[in-house]
Amino acid sequence: MANWGGRLRRRCRRGGVGRRDPKLRRADFLAGGRQMDFSPLFEPLAIGRGDRKIILKNRMVMAPMITRLANGQGEVTPRMVDYYAERAKGGIGAIIVEAMDIEERAVFNLLGIYHDRFINELENLAATIKEKGASVFAQIYHIGLRGGFPGPNVLTIAKIQQTLELFSRAAERVKKAGFDGVMIHGAHGYLVSSFLSPLTNQREDQYGGNQERRTRVAVEAVKAIRQAVGKDFPIIFRMNATDFLPGGLTLEDAKVTAPLLESAGVDVISVGSGIGIVPHDPTLGNDQSSSYMVMPMYFPRGWRVEMGAEIKNLVKIPVSISGRINDPLIARDILVQKKADLIDLGRQMLADPYFPRKIAEGKAEDICRCIACNYCHGKRFRALKQIRCAVNPLAGRESEPREIRPAPATHRVMVVGGGIAGLQAAIGLTKRGFRVSLFEKEARLGGQLELAALPPGKGEIRSLLEFLIRQTEKAGVEVNLNSEVTPELVLAERPFAVIIATGGRPIYPKSIPIEKNMNCFPAWDILSGDTKSLGAKTVILGGGFVAAEIAAFLWEKGMAKDLAIIEMREEIASDLEPISRQNLLKKLQDYGVKMVPNFLIRQVAGGAVIGEDVGNGRGKRIEADTVIIALGTESVDFPAGDLKKAGIKVAFIGDAREPRGIAEAMREGYIAGLSLDPS
Repeated sequence: MANWGGRLRRRCRRGGVGRRDPKLRRADFLAGGRQMDFSPLFEPLAIGRGDRKIILKNRMVMAPMITRLANGQGEVTPRMVDYYAERAKGGIGAIIVEAMDIEERAVFNLLGIYHDRFINELENLAATIKEKGASVFAQIYHIGLRGGFPGPNVLTIAKIQQTLELFSRAAERVKKAGFDGVMIHGAHGYLVSSFLSPLTNQREDQYGGNQERRTRVAVEAVKAIRQAVGKDFPIIFRMNATDFLPGGLTLEDAKVTAPLLESAGVDVISVGSGIGIVPHDPTLGNDQSSSYMVMPMYFPRGWRVEMGAEIKNLVKIPVSISGRINDPLIARDILVQKKADLIDLGRQMLADPYFPRKIAEGKAEDICRCIACNYCHGKRFRALKQIRCAVNPLAGRESEPREIRPAPATHRVMVVGGGIAGLQAAIGLTKRGFRVSLFEKEARLGGQLELAALPPGKGEIRSLLEFLIRQTEKAGVEVNLNSEVTPELVLAERPFAVIIATGGRPIYPKSIPIEKNMNCFPAWDILSGDTKSLGAKTVILGGGFVAAEIAAFLWEKGMAKDLAIIEMREEIASDLEPISRQNLLKKLQDYGVKMVPNFLIRQVAGGAVIGEDVGNGRGKRIEADTVIIALGTESVDFPAGDLKKAGIKVAFIGDAREPRGIAEAMREGYIAGLSLDPS
């Protein structure tokens, strides 16, 4: 086996391990053979106007993101402390702890700051973050319209004054808990944001009518907080540059608001955009407006920067900016070009808590980049679940044991499959000391991840593949390409353990008769380029997100214009997280793709897809000269019974266990690498 493995390793080096040689990624961080200069990211910044300023050790700030790691009473938990401690250890300059509600309400594991009982645990949280090396701020907010109650309602003057008092008391508690400063949440459709927007603020008194008066509640909140906490306690204000809603706040409105906030005593302006879901009235906040708040991967990196730059040009106080910043070069250039003073890192700090430290240590190429898949938001936050990250198996699980048990090098492990799960497992096992051989039947690593990066707007996924391949190389994993492994081969080799990560394959509909002369093939063949020419009318069987992405791919490549997607369920792409789904469906609508839900397929024959309406049973027929099958994925068979009988440890991970997504593959690969018992 040693000679065979050697031949395969040589073949691997000649053929490369991906469509782009991962070593070429070093060009992102090297210039003329020298490390790029990231020093602008590590310049200290003093914020505040009083005698006691807060010195941020660098220009990177962790943006506030709700984790749902609080308990049911809105209190800090040990899991939350561990979550923030991990990110403070990663070298971030400051952490803005997630939104704390200033008013008591029914909560879904959201932090509260409306009572003194919260102070003790918040004090522990703040002290822990400081001990790990970061400054710490707290974001406070009133949920307003986003709370799900019908509205907007016109608040009385008395109620406004009462709310301002809640803000000032909340800020006092934040200061008592030992935080370095406070952030007022005035963006994304919460109460203060609703006052700033002409869409939701139609008052005719001193709090409405023009942008200056619409800013009055925000200004009075700042002044009330300043009076409560004194001049030496920095106030950050989070505001929208634009709401991205018809009739909502525009950039021109924001340009009026920003200088007024500066005059009121704000020390830093944090620029955001977009409005989150308003459950009872989508015209006030929906998936489309949410996409400008939590941008999916279809948006380019650093997308919001230019709006932030326009705000910065109007004020003298520091301005921070966020929005798909997952690349150190982009972050550095924002500062060098003076488009912002601080870089807000949100989801990137989920994906890799050590983003700042890796840059500082000259290891920027080892950063695991956020791919903006919105698993954290669409699949977790929206579902009222604790925070998780698709590309970081430890996010939200920092309290879990992760002891790395050394293994003897005599213990050989075969990893069968070079997709996400297999690569992740091989990295972990090799680091523990196992002698790992990874086998991939194709000529390159990546599995389905290679294909997943090809549809329009999905190229960011390639950064995950490049990261995994790079870490595989650095760990010293023996990689064998063009190598299909069978159970018989495993038995002959007698390894200590075998990790089955063979992935999935397209489901072919055995129950649907398909005429032999029909031009018909799986969706994966479209992406891989292994297809015949398409006809004039193309019908995609299956309406999951793969089908929707294939339709966009075909249209944008000019391969097909008359396109239809057929789905048995009521919705197209219902398996995609809501924000990305909305963007994709809008694109398909703009392209004129016909989306046909509630269609039960009976047969493909006579140049058509024939079936019936799921609801009423009426017959349906859609003309087609090309049929693409996108009916899901099934696990690749790998019989392991004889392996277990022979005493070989066996684990199935990723799609080989059950077809799912990136998050599950990354998590199961990580667990396989960590948990294999060497005894």
